[in-house]
Amino acid sequence: MFYTFKRIFRIAAVSAFAALMGMSSAWSQTAAWPSRPIKILVGFPPGGASDVMARLIANKLGPALGGSVVVENRPGAAGTLAASLTARSPADGYTLLLASPTAITLAPSTMVGKINYDPAKDLLPISMVAKYPLFLVARPGLGVKNMAELVQKARKEPGKINFASFGTVTSGGLAVEQLKLMAGINVLHVPFNGSAPALQALMGDNVDLMFDTAVTAMPLIRSGRLIGLAVSSPGRSPMAPELAPVADVVPGFEADSWNGLMAPAGTPAAIIEQIQAAIAKFVNDKDLTERFATLGADPVGNSTADFAKFLKAETIQYGRTVKEANIKVE
Repeated sequence: MFYTFKRIFRIAAVSAFAALMGMSSAWSQTAAWPSRPIKILVGFPPGGASDVMARLIANKLGPALGGSVVVENRPGAAGTLAASLTARSPADGYTLLLASPTAITLAPSTMVGKINYDPAKDLLPISMVAKYPLFLVARPGLGVKNMAELVQKARKEPGKINFASFGTVTSGGLAVEQLKLMAGINVLHVPFNGSAPALQALMGDNVDLMFDTAVTAMPLIRSGRLIGLAVSSPGRSPMAPELAPVADVVPGFEADSWNGLMAPAGTPAAIIEQIQAAIAKFVNDKDLTERFATLGADPVGNSTADFAKFLKAETIQYGRTVKEANIKVE
């Protein structure tokens, strides 16, 4: 009997020691991170707003983590190529994704059968870094000065107001469809291939309204060439505090674009926490917020849990909009 108990004790002790060593090994691997450069994959070409945002983040994140962070541009398929590559990368904390709506919250409803990853299962949210509020602008000749006047006019004149966008399956295009549904108005959505031609049509009085980004909208609002009606974010934007949110007239409306960091599913929680904490600390640095302003971006730096909650809600909202508006994606 004594021999049996002694043997059991010895086996238990060996097992506990092995488990402890395993935990120590896993801890030491995480503690040693990063021991080589971290990559941020960007789904768009160099020089664009997403590329600039990624490089701003990389310049801050590297020193914050005690390592180096490089940006790797992998353009293609509206940003979904970079998302796919990230989802298939080793979950070791050395590959991150500069995420945006098209590849994460829009893709599940607009690219069914065209993507080989599930954003909700194959990628882990870390933190939303910045939001890009959209500004609702109108040609002066439309004769409306705020959101309430627009809704009133649209209801009195169903089907007569033209609403431009920079593409059907974009944050701007779905903002139009979402507004139609939530405000109960009948306006004609005229999608263009990009912001520039849509703005050109608006400036030429060929269309009446448009949701646009701050970079291009604000100079035209300030010069009086366009009328600023509202902002798409749930609160006022520091870039135009005089403009009330669309939600003040259409409760629940929100249609911002955004950038955030995500990692392959399975990335150690300790690494995710380190990156999130670094972002939360530097995202409001004065030099960074000044650069964000040139991109029309508001800093966020939220928690991983809050970012995950946001992604889930936006994916559901976009899916509902695509279905209810009967948007056909080729």
